[in-house]
Amino acid sequence: MVSDEALTQCIRTLRRVLQDSASAPRFIETVPKHGYRFIAAVSWQSAADSSASLLAEQVPVKKDVVASLQFWQHLAQGLAGAAIAGLFGGAVYGLLAAAQLSFAGREATALGLVLLSITLLLALLAGGAVAAALSAAMVWGQARAAVILLSGVSGGLLVGSFVSLLLHEVLQLFFGRSPAQITGAGEGAAIGLATALSCLLLLRFPGKWHGVVAVLPALLIALILSQNGGVLLAGSLVQLAAQFPDAALATVASEALLRNQGHNGWVHLSAMLEAALFCAGVSLALSRSWLRVKQRNL
Repeated sequence: MVSDEALTQCIRTLRRVLQDSASAPRFIETVPKHGYRFIAAVSWQSAADSSASLLAEQVPVKKDVVASLQFWQHLAQGLAGAAIAGLFGGAVYGLLAAAQLSFAGREATALGLVLLSITLLLALLAGGAVAAALSAAMVWGQARAAVILLSGVSGGLLVGSFVSLLLHEVLQLFFGRSPAQITGAGEGAAIGLATALSCLLLLRFPGKWHGVVAVLPALLIALILSQNGGVLLAGSLVQLAAQFPDAALATVASEALLRNQGHNGWVHLSAMLEAALFCAGVSLALSRSWLRVKQRNL
């Protein structure tokens, strides 16, 4: 049993906490000879509604964290695709270059390894920039086609400008001259656009023909680019060989041009193959990553 004095003391404590008054009560009213009653308005809320309101407060933070994780996941996949493309392309160029030399041995091996390293490095730089731009468009740009295309062009433009400026400055610094025509901003923007188009087509038409879908925009854009004077890696190496005729690279370029009976056809073909390989590697990796995230969210 609870004594009247203990109950009165509890009510006093409650009124003090609630800042209520016995003479003008807002929460607890004294009912003479009966006790006390709660007079404030009461609203009911179920446990489910309460949990939903708590979750609603936490959703913005959770969405930001999930979006960041998805961005880094997509970027890692895009870099992996670019690395595979760079390794494959570098290996092909390295083997072809070593085979073109009239001598074998350490110099041929060194040239092959240098070409492999250069190709891989450029693929990672370009792949990182383009994949980051496209991943950001997919995660925070609501996957709108216009945003994806613009992001692809911007990422390619940025890395193309950086690579062109860096090569020119390094060559001028160490050798006092640099080719007038080398891959740069225009080529980077074109490849970024081709990769974005490939991603959109892969998302729109997933299936067994995805490999063909991935390379079609790259082949078309690279052909248009090379016919209008643009050059990618092989074309840039030819320009470098012309500037440094005593290097082993010049021997490779001269042999390649003689065997292919002309500069333009060889450069067009190499540009198409480079663009197709890069775009396929990056776009296939990105589209698969995006589709996996989409399936998990269904």
